[in-house]
Amino acid sequence: MKGSRLELRDLVFGGVVTVDTAAGPKRVLKFSAAAVTIRDLKMAVPDGPQIQHIDGVPGSTSTLRGGRITLYVESLTGTLSGVEGIPLPPVLRLHLTPDTVPEWLYDTVGNLGLKLRLGLDDADIDQAGQTGGGLVIPGIHGYGTPR
Repeated sequence: MKGSRLELRDLVFGGVVTVDTAAGPKRVLKFSAAAVTIRDLKMAVPDGPQIQHIDGVPGSTSTLRGGRITLYVESLTGTLSGVEGIPLPPVLRLHLTPDTVPEWLYDTVGNLGLKLRLGLDDADIDQAGQTGGGLVIPGIHGYGTPR
């Protein structure tokens, strides 16, 4: 899942967990949020000999809302653009994976249960799974391409 801007509201980091996937167990970052917005959404999922694409209309903002949303993330990449609604200069590019976040940090932050509002520009999320919420994609467009 990619977008020109990603905003996560009431984000809580739940640490590194192992989830079962069709490809076998994977270590992932666990996040939960009250809402997720993604500008210029583009999603791609391998499906047999093809890649299935789902895109929102350019310039639109897709939303994921409705109850607590839990994201199981293999990697999260983006330029930190805001924390708690305070804009930041685009100087910090993040690339978070279960192997790049030190255990002491995710144990400490995960136990605090802090709720943050976090913004990332040029975001790229590789998800292993998700629960909760309903996704609304304005001008949804789906198509397939060969792998």
